[in-house]
Amino acid sequence: MKYNEYLRCAKKHLIGCQKLFQYYQLGPMSDSYVWLELYYLSGYIVEGIVVYSAYKLNGWNLNDDIQYDCNLAFSQRTNLDFYYKRQSKIVNGIETVDPFFQSRPSGALSVQGHNFQEIVKNLLKPNPSFDNVPYIGKGIIDADIELLIDEWKPGVRYLRSLSTRMPALNQDVIYRLLTTCSTIYINHV
Repeated sequence: MKYNEYLRCAKKHLIGCQKLFQYYQLGPMSDSYVWLELYYLSGYIVEGIVVYSAYKLNGWNLNDDIQYDCNLAFSQRTNLDFYYKRQSKIVNGIETVDPFFQSRPSGALSVQGHNFQEIVKNLLKPNPSFDNVPYIGKGIIDADIELLIDEWKPGVRYLRSLSTRMPALNQDVIYRLLTTCSTIYINHV
């Protein structure tokens, strides 16, 4: 997968969520399911922008596949790779993966596992390119929206409700979350 595919996916999810929100009519069905689904999809919007930005900003070749191509210099410089660790392969008696990828350093960042929040904290927030971008930079973001993004994990898809320490999902919160996602998308690198 090429890193720009993450941005295309983020755009698709953003447009889909905005349309669902726009056309949603409050009805007899429990609204919490709708809000939870939009929250779930919003995480993939942010993740797509984060992965795209991290690879673009740090000079990954657009034609290289982030999942299958190893770039030792990139990973040593950024501490980022697609996988937590890569398995070596012996081809014609030659080991094809550098030992660096076998035992990644403490705090290694990866796309695998959807822990985009660590990529934000370690690679994007410190970069002045994102000074005005909410969440991935130093741009203004509502505390409850930041908490929702910080706590997002793919397992949200299995929940019927959020924990009590999380903001209640309602029309206002989801509107602000999607507005934040849109702002992040518009202002990414």
